[in-house]
Amino acid sequence: MDFKSFTESIQDMIKEFLPSDFKDATVELVQHKKLNEQYTGLTVRKENQVAVPTINLEALYEAYDSDHISLVEAVTQAAAMVQMQPEGFEVDSLRITDYDTTKHKLFIRVSNAEKNQEMLQNVPHMLREDLAITYHIAVSMDDDAGIASTIVNNHLMNMYGITQEQLHEDAMKSSPILFPATVASMGEVMKRIMMDDMKEAGMDQETMDALIQDMPMVEDSVMTVITNVQGINGAAALFYPDQMDKIAEGLGGDYFILPSSVHETLVVPDDGKMSFLELRSMVTEINATQVRPSERLTDEVYHYDSKDKVFEKADTFDARQKAKAKQQEKDVSNKDQNLGNAVKTPKKHKSNDMSL
Repeated sequence: MDFKSFTESIQDMIKEFLPSDFKDATVELVQHKKLNEQYTGLTVRKENQVAVPTINLEALYEAYDSDHISLVEAVTQAAAMVQMQPEGFEVDSLRITDYDTTKHKLFIRVSNAEKNQEMLQNVPHMLREDLAITYHIAVSMDDDAGIASTIVNNHLMNMYGITQEQLHEDAMKSSPILFPATVASMGEVMKRIMMDDMKEAGMDQETMDALIQDMPMVEDSVMTVITNVQGINGAAALFYPDQMDKIAEGLGGDYFILPSSVHETLVVPDDGKMSFLELRSMVTEINATQVRPSERLTDEVYHYDSKDKVFEKADTFDARQKAKAKQQEKDVSNKDQNLGNAVKTPKKHKSNDMSL
């Protein structure tokens, strides 16, 4: 069965797998657009239901096409997801139209501006180089169901009667509270992951400690990982208030920023050991081979100048430093030239002839 036939079958069959209170619901196929992602989805909306989840039919079809699930199993899964709507998801129950309530649920996300330019036309955002900071409302946060959120678009912002500057300010206050930033060395992160894996395998603490201690890569990594406690859309944590300065203080100076994915960024000290071109090549290769397209941020490498407090593309920083060095050479040359002219030109003194 091709994808079109599959989606139409799901649409026709889904009500048979839902409770009776869905008998008058409207079932629609929609083109769902999210940051970094677009897919064919399915919505099932009861009368008077304002917000509903969108089921990703492309993901279901992939499982069906690879013979992992049957059509009946695909419909069953879709029906289950329709009913998994978390408590509080309804716009009215959240009082999403009340900004005084909503502003405490605001958080930021960061995405590639060029890849999302169509969506960005309709949502307030702030550009940091080629990255776009957008504003979202955490509708619900649950350890099991995950995070349900909605993006703040221009219509919603205008309804609130606020400026984008106010929206940004409030989101910057609430984001670190809802999604606290974490800063850890790559070694610490690797150690934590390996410890979790070994625990699941049933190892005792003594054995785990011995194995970790014998792994030099845990201690040798110079990279630092920036994300949030939840590990979801954690790349935005880099842009929290004063976060870049805190990182610079911990590293002792300037650093390069490698966008690992939308979920995290890596930072490397700018100590002359690696050029930004080498780092960019590494990011490009990892993105192409290890990061899902929907989770890619960019192939660019960025730099933070801790003295001038400037976040910029690494090649822009490189050009700026070369221009600064050239200007300094020019200033020194002009100074030497002026000094030389002063030495060569004898001073003229006024004198008066006196007769006795």
